[in-house]
Amino acid sequence: MHNRLEGEGLPGVTACLADLETIATAYVRQVRTLTGYANSVVSDDDLHQTARTTLRLLFEMIKGEDRLAELQEYSENIGRRRARQQVPLESLLRAVRMDFPFIWEALSAHTAGGASAISDSVVWIWNAVERHTTNVQTGYLDEISRVNAELELERNFLLRQLLSEGSRDPQLHRQAAAALGLPADGEFVVVVSGDQYPNEFARSIAHCAPRSPVLQLEGVEFAILTADALQPEAERVLLDIPAGISPPASGLSEIAGMWHLARELSGWAEPGRAATVALHWDKIAAQRLGVVGTAFVRQALAQLSSLPPRDQTLLTDTLRIYLDTGSVTETARRLYCHRNTVINRLARVTSSTGLDPAVPRDAGALRLLLAVDAAAD
Repeated sequence: MHNRLEGEGLPGVTACLADLETIATAYVRQVRTLTGYANSVVSDDDLHQTARTTLRLLFEMIKGEDRLAELQEYSENIGRRRARQQVPLESLLRAVRMDFPFIWEALSAHTAGGASAISDSVVWIWNAVERHTTNVQTGYLDEISRVNAELELERNFLLRQLLSEGSRDPQLHRQAAAALGLPADGEFVVVVSGDQYPNEFARSIAHCAPRSPVLQLEGVEFAILTADALQPEAERVLLDIPAGISPPASGLSEIAGMWHLARELSGWAEPGRAATVALHWDKIAAQRLGVVGTAFVRQALAQLSSLPPRDQTLLTDTLRIYLDTGSVTETARRLYCHRNTVINRLARVTSSTGLDPAVPRDAGALRLLLAVDAAAD
């Protein structure tokens, strides 16, 4: 910005500087009428000192002194301070732009000939105030970005603590709950999106629990819902979305285990059907059995594995459908065969494994065998 107003170009400037306290006091009185300032934490002393320094720098620039760098630094500091004091940006900018009418009225009052004598300088004065305004806004937005970044880092740290099975610090858990807007006690359901369905997941959570944010950690989208806030209709909607849903966690300390479980379940979610422990307990158990599961399969399926591949496929397909439906008739319908054929195949399974799919305990063992075998493949 060039200084076109040198020396005595505006003789009223010297008088304005001499009357700076009166001008600043009037300015503060006017600012207090603005929304965002009437009941703000900004003190009168802060407002007065800020107004006095800003007006001094602007008047000195109008007088021809080089105050551009000093004004820029001071303006940005004003923006940062007001951001920390939570003054709304709109209110802040309205207050800052009030500098122009106060400067103009003061110059007019202290210049012979009044406003008409300084009319040629109106654009230059306006540009000076606008540059000041721009710098204040820059400082404000920079501070907001910095604070938001710090809050995000803090929230991510607390979230990791809440979801870490190695974390046993109840104080950190309470801080994480507060940061996430969760109650300090109660039951919580963790819902983790299936990898392929992020958009549907966000929409469904917004429908079921509009106050629960969709969170993200390690590229995984999920939500922590308070179980007692879920209405029956919301629960039905959740069961229809492609996501992993945990059983209720009792208290904050159990959320970590349920998050890991829901994340594991989400891998088996399908369009229109959530994955729950009730539906996929066998797969979960299969992954945790390790060498024990391998040995169990090797022992129980030894005879079945010696059959020709075609027979193995027919028997295991029949067994899997029967275990899912519990009905010989429905199994026959799905396989397009006679129900006696199904009965004969199930009998061969029993003779080969020693486990009868019609007996609940044996049916559970067979289902687990199939899951372990599928996981190994």
